[in-house]
Amino acid sequence: MHLSTLLIPLSALFPLILALPNPAHPLHPLYPRQNATAGETPVQRAGLVLNPEAAEEANPRDETATRAFAATNVKTSDGRCLTIDPTAGDFRQNLIPVQLQACAAGAEGQQWDVITKGQHVAQEGAMLIVSALTQGCLNFDPRRPPGDQVILFSCGGRADGGGLVADSQEFAFEQGEASQQLSPLTQDAGVCFVADGAKLASAPCDSGDENQFFSLG
Repeated sequence: MHLSTLLIPLSALFPLILALPNPAHPLHPLYPRQNATAGETPVQRAGLVLNPEAAEEANPRDETATRAFAATNVKTSDGRCLTIDPTAGDFRQNLIPVQLQACAAGAEGQQWDVITKGQHVAQEGAMLIVSALTQGCLNFDPRRPPGDQVILFSCGGRADGGGLVADSQEFAFEQGEASQQLSPLTQDAGVCFVADGAKLASAPCDSGDENQFFSLG
């Protein structure tokens, strides 16, 4: 038997390597970046390692903004807090999903600014809900797969932070109400955010669904 017949092409091995159950396995192609080197912060989406300069550029704090609430909780009808993990997104701290967890005093991932005027608010009576930790805006993107449409994204709607206004990030501000629905002021009218198990998701608006009501402050 000729030696060449015993050689296995790399193209045949690569699917087997990808199928390894643990990306932390040394043979897995994601191994070097999943295990960030000293001083690097691993992230779960594109880039695999946080780029602090890109994140700061993509999510600058709006110092001109009027904040109806600052570093406050946003709670579901059953008292859980909207929560983010800053390492659950990409290298710019975009695409971060929103979880629903028990409220914990001082938890930075549960602190939100409610902005009613500023660089990224265009509509009268509208508000942005902005993570006080990352400065990303609560955002609805119907182009993404179901279950992954409610995310944090750069305010203004451009990944690099260069956007001005995105109506997918604006919600009606119902001042004085104990709780309210969160429906993005987009062309996709009739979509509301909903407490879906342990995460924040979207669904057709239903004023009779208590899972679609949230309290601010």
